[in-house]
Amino acid sequence: MLIVGLIGLLIAIAVGFYMRKMEHQRQLRLARQQAQQILKKANEQGKIDAKNALLKGKRETAAYQESITQEITTDVQDNERKATWLDQREQVLGEKEDLLNRRFDNFKTKQAALNENRQALKDIRQQATDLIEKRQDKLQEVAEMSQEKAQDFVLDETTRDLKEEGKRTVRNTEAEYQSSSEKEAKNMITHAIEHSGIRSHIFPSNRTVEVPSNEALGKVIGNAGQNVRALEALTGIDINIDDQQHVITLDGYDPMRREIAKRSITQIMQVNRINPDVVEQIVNQTAKAVDELIRGFGEQAINELNLKNVHPDLVKFIGHMHFRTSYGQNILEHSIEAANLAGVFAAELGEDVNLAKRAGLLHDIGKSIDRDVEATHVELGVELATKYHEDPVVINAIASHHGDVEAKYVISDLVAAADAISGSRQGARSESAADYLQRISSLEGIANHYPGVQESYAIQAGRELRVIVKPNQTSDKSIEKLADSVKDQIEQEVTYPGQVKVTVVRKLQVVEYAG
Repeated sequence: MLIVGLIGLLIAIAVGFYMRKMEHQRQLRLARQQAQQILKKANEQGKIDAKNALLKGKRETAAYQESITQEITTDVQDNERKATWLDQREQVLGEKEDLLNRRFDNFKTKQAALNENRQALKDIRQQATDLIEKRQDKLQEVAEMSQEKAQDFVLDETTRDLKEEGKRTVRNTEAEYQSSSEKEAKNMITHAIEHSGIRSHIFPSNRTVEVPSNEALGKVIGNAGQNVRALEALTGIDINIDDQQHVITLDGYDPMRREIAKRSITQIMQVNRINPDVVEQIVNQTAKAVDELIRGFGEQAINELNLKNVHPDLVKFIGHMHFRTSYGQNILEHSIEAANLAGVFAAELGEDVNLAKRAGLLHDIGKSIDRDVEATHVELGVELATKYHEDPVVINAIASHHGDVEAKYVISDLVAAADAISGSRQGARSESAADYLQRISSLEGIANHYPGVQESYAIQAGRELRVIVKPNQTSDKSIEKLADSVKDQIEQEVTYPGQVKVTVVRKLQVVEYAG
């Protein structure tokens, strides 16, 4: 029994060992299968990751290539702009080089003429020395004068001769340099006008408003005229309505108030339901819009001239000049034009171009202030420029551009010249027929009241006054005084654009007949 039990135990152990071995092999196969599945999944995931990485790399490469292409395109465009700017700069420098060469040639010509004058003066001195010696010898021989008396006599004679010769030389030199300087000035003015960008603008009048229909006219008038009365009260402008011609005329000295009234009327005609309260809202909104418009005009002028550090309040005064005129010429356009001319003059003479432009823009700034103030526009301009701490050169240019005070700086003279050119050039200013006739009558009346004047004529649109005098009551010397007196009285009593030339004619004609 014991042996049978041992054999059964051994068989059980063998069977158990075999079963464990089989289980172990089965688990090993499962592990291998799982490992193969994991490897398979890992390979598949690796392929997917590699594919995604490849796509990402391609996208990044494409984006980088696009950014590089854009940078290259931008660089090419910048280089093209720089090349264009360099070409323009080279052209400007070429023009300046030509101008400097011409000036250098003129300088050499003048230097050569000066050397000739020096040599001529040296020759004259030598001739004078020789003449003194000859006169001394001759006087000693003929008049038996002592040497001291002869020297004094000859010295007096020679001094008188040299003075006369010196005066002639000075007159000739002055005439030569005056002719040369006039030519240079004309060339400079021509160059300035060509490069200043002078514009000729015709600004629409804000004195009339055309009404498209009776309905629009009724909106403006309102019930029993309440809308038009509200408009007049709010804007300070007299409104005259011509219902036959469908035209509204605005009467008032302040152009900004007229502009507000005109814009308000235009808006009123577009509103469906209108009453005095709505009129007040429209006028208030329009006033704000015009105020912004004024500031915009000032900023535009400053940017156009490339000026810096202009006080914000002064910018608004500059914009106000858009609504001011002088003999029909818009003051802001005139000021910009004068600024450009002054800038070109300053560049030609080596002065500060920006300062000259600033002074040119502000020279008539006093005209932007309400006309109720009792002061000239020069005084008001100086006060404004001083208040906003402008440069002393600018202040002096404002004060001196009409000759009220002395011009202390070169730029002040340049601004005065630019102001005169801008105001007197053809087409710059206009005036009404009544003003023109009054000016013509004033000019002729001034000349006619002087004794010895036979008649006078204002010709060339009042730019020249031709005065005919009686020859038996005047002399050549007296007509010079007459011309000067007439000129002074015109400057004091007559307002005129540009200049007035005074020509006095004295003609004595004697006729006899033989036979």
